[in-house]
Amino acid sequence: MKHVVHAPSEPIGPLPMHAWWVSRRGQVMGLLLAAMLLLGSRAQAAIIYTVDAGTTPTLTNFPTIAAALAAVPSPLTDSYELRLLDASYTENVLLTKTGSAVNTLTIKPGAGVSPVIIGTLTFGAGSAYNKLDGNNGTVLRALKLEQPNTALPTVLFTADASNNEIRSVEVLGSNTLTSSGVIVLGNGTVSGNDNNTITQSFVGNLDPIQLPTNLVYAANSGGGANDNFSLTNNQLFNFTRTGVLVGVGNGNEWIISGNSLYYNAVSVPTTAQTGVDFRPGAGANAATISGNFIGGRADKATGGIWTNTGNQDFQGVVVSCGNSVSQTNKLIGNTVSQINLPSSGGQAFTALNIIAGRSELTGNVVTNVSNTGAGAVNSLVSQATTILKGFSVSTSQLMVVANGLTTVEGNLNIATAGKVNLTGGNMLVKGNFISTGGLFTQTLGDIEITGDMLNSGSFVCTTGKVRLTGAGAQKVSGGIYFNLEVDGGGTKTLTGNILVFNGVQMINGILDTRESSPSAPSIGWTLELAELATLSETDNNYVLGRVAAFREPKAGLIEDFGGMGLLLQPAAGSTLPGKTRVERTTGDAPKGVGGRTGILRYFDISSENPTGLNIAMTINYLPHELNGIAPANLIFFQSINNGASWQNKNISSSGANFAKLNKVTEFGRWTLGDIAKPLPVGLTAFKAERQGRNAFLTWSTATEQDNRGFGIEVSLDGKTFKEIGFVAAEGNSSTPRSYSFVDVTEGKTGARYYRLRQDDRSGPSHYFSPQKLTFDGVPATLAAYPTQFGADLTVALNHPTATTATLRLLDGMGREVWRQEQALVPGAAPLHVHPTCAAGSYIFTATIDGQVLRQRVVRE
Repeated sequence: MKHVVHAPSEPIGPLPMHAWWVSRRGQVMGLLLAAMLLLGSRAQAAIIYTVDAGTTPTLTNFPTIAAALAAVPSPLTDSYELRLLDASYTENVLLTKTGSAVNTLTIKPGAGVSPVIIGTLTFGAGSAYNKLDGNNGTVLRALKLEQPNTALPTVLFTADASNNEIRSVEVLGSNTLTSSGVIVLGNGTVSGNDNNTITQSFVGNLDPIQLPTNLVYAANSGGGANDNFSLTNNQLFNFTRTGVLVGVGNGNEWIISGNSLYYNAVSVPTTAQTGVDFRPGAGANAATISGNFIGGRADKATGGIWTNTGNQDFQGVVVSCGNSVSQTNKLIGNTVSQINLPSSGGQAFTALNIIAGRSELTGNVVTNVSNTGAGAVNSLVSQATTILKGFSVSTSQLMVVANGLTTVEGNLNIATAGKVNLTGGNMLVKGNFISTGGLFTQTLGDIEITGDMLNSGSFVCTTGKVRLTGAGAQKVSGGIYFNLEVDGGGTKTLTGNILVFNGVQMINGILDTRESSPSAPSIGWTLELAELATLSETDNNYVLGRVAAFREPKAGLIEDFGGMGLLLQPAAGSTLPGKTRVERTTGDAPKGVGGRTGILRYFDISSENPTGLNIAMTINYLPHELNGIAPANLIFFQSINNGASWQNKNISSSGANFAKLNKVTEFGRWTLGDIAKPLPVGLTAFKAERQGRNAFLTWSTATEQDNRGFGIEVSLDGKTFKEIGFVAAEGNSSTPRSYSFVDVTEGKTGARYYRLRQDDRSGPSHYFSPQKLTFDGVPATLAAYPTQFGADLTVALNHPTATTATLRLLDGMGREVWRQEQALVPGAAPLHVHPTCAAGSYIFTATIDGQVLRQRVVRE
């Protein structure tokens, strides 16, 4: 039966070249020897036999191919050529002639003839340098080999067949056996079937309905290994299982290059399909799989979409081979394209699946593929030692590292909606880790990165380790880490917030979190230690910037907040702080007035119960953070206004790289400073309020040293200030002091900025942040009703300009129990608010541009 679905024969034309000599050393040596022999003697013309059943047999013409072969001696002493002159031959052909690079046996069509051989053609025991050439002088592939039997191959290599070739032939079959194929490279006897070639041929289905299971099948359970097999520049089409299946018993130096594998049969496949399944085993090396196209409905993945409607997996190239470093296995420039799996089942699409051994991948392309099933589109699954010469994961594609070591010798690029899953084994990225909106997920194994992490996507590591080992500076992506290890030296700069679940190990290098972030431009990013995470640092290898952690200190126990350098131990029976957050900032010294600074480390501490405590606090520091302060001069300082002012809290004890303070009663910001150069004024509050047409300024200090007093300055633009008053100070004090000043200047309108200037007796002056008040032509008014309210309170606020009001309820002790920020628009309707508070008497306040309006209300 004629084949009706594959591409037609084509006229002679230029053929693609293939660099087969790269690894086929045995054949190269044979060709060189032949060339030398030819140089020493004149080449002899081949002896020509014809096969023509319609002509009287002679010494050079035979009725069958078998008869003609019987007349050919073995070993060959000359080159022989069998020319097929009939349209068809129904016979099995067995080739056993032993030739050489000089003396060959060639079977080919006669001039202008397009013959068909129906049966199985076998390269058998003794066959060497036997060739099939389909070129008839006008048509490139004029010779066809056909086998209609569903249990037999069309071509068989067996019993140590070597150096044989099929060129420009159509090889068609119907073999449905799972352990066979249209072309079979079978058992060897002693050395294996070596150095055989199939090139520039068509291999596919004979029957348009009964498709073969496999097209090329190679398995050897006999003697030797099948080495140096070359499958190049062929078209392979229409199979139900595998295009090229290479199993155990096959050896070194296989070449599968320049082939096109496609599907254009009438029936739509539903079974699991694989383009190239190359699994010769651990003893096979120096394999090259390059320049192949898998997909589409015609040559080079063109002609439409290869659609498989089943719910079984589809794979492009599968590799399981040896581990040689010198005889490398290479996948170069293969393309998987124009394939669609529309089923909504659980099928997976895997373009490249590296199962075992060591393989080097360069320039492989996965494009125009889709899978509706749950298994997604895997551009690469690596379960072995895989070396990638740079790699890109395209949009909606997935790269999976499941075992072994996958090395990217260049950049790893993850496109928007692309995914990389590290589910086992390890990864090494020797270039940059670049994700433009992609997703990296690590659930097992480690990833080592030597370049920059340029990540605008998601980076989530729930187990394993991320190792930064670049020899020098690196950028470090934000994300979720299980373990983070900094090595390689230099400064690693954080470019996003990090949450670490298990540990940060600073082995060699500095991790700097201080690069400006949109949310905190003056502080940078944060390294957050989760509940069980720890931080390991040395004086030369540490985190610079901000580290944070949540913990819950227990009575009588020391809580070290993951080793960030702060220890809290609540006294037995004391009030516990509850859940406590600590933010450590290093590299910047807290500054007080007078320019005096502390060590290069401070802690911001907040908790559920921040006051009424009895806690022993220890601050550990690294030697380089002393900032010129003698360890013997260290004392504790506290700020309750984020470092605007500091209070001297003395010290209880100290030792090598630590200081301890007992009976800490409240949190805030804590650091260590110099007892010889204490912060001169501990300002604890500075407020400006509008009272009618006057400005009422109040401030207080916790401690004072050499303080001459305070200048009150005002500005209309917030830039140029002038003094409007001066308040003398106590001078030296270790107890709190309160001060006030009233600006009664007439005709105040618009915005006014009030600034506090503190003057030392020794001369220097220091400034505190200005407070803004607004004096409008029409004063703001407040009315809250009913004054005895239940769940709701109506608030009428009138203000001449659009602004924001802060609404608060204060209890009888002046403590805030409720707050709400409210935008105001001139002429707006009354507001309805729902304060959360217990029954009782309260002061309702509205603060608008520094003016505080008050009204007493009662919650029923």
